[in-house]
Amino acid sequence: MTNPMTILSFAGIFAGLGLAGRGGADAALLTVGVLVGSGLWWVGLTLVVGRLRGRVTPSALGWVNRVSGAVLLVFGLAAILVALGVV
Repeated sequence: MTNPMTILSFAGIFAGLGLAGRGGADAALLTVGVLVGSGLWWVGLTLVVGRLRGRVTPSALGWVNRVSGAVLLVFGLAAILVALGVV
């Protein structure tokens, strides 16, 4: 359901930020909070999408796909330009 390495990364980041007081309990609690929050977000998102799925026409879905693809393309180009030091 989740990537264990991501959870361990969060625990390491929080510990590195000094949130590991009481023997790491704060970092563990924050990591669990992130896990629960992320899970609730995805459950809510899938419930909404499941209810709206029948109302979206193939034409509208095509436009959603085009716009999403364009946004990803722009972000990808921006990342490449930043990596090359152009921007």
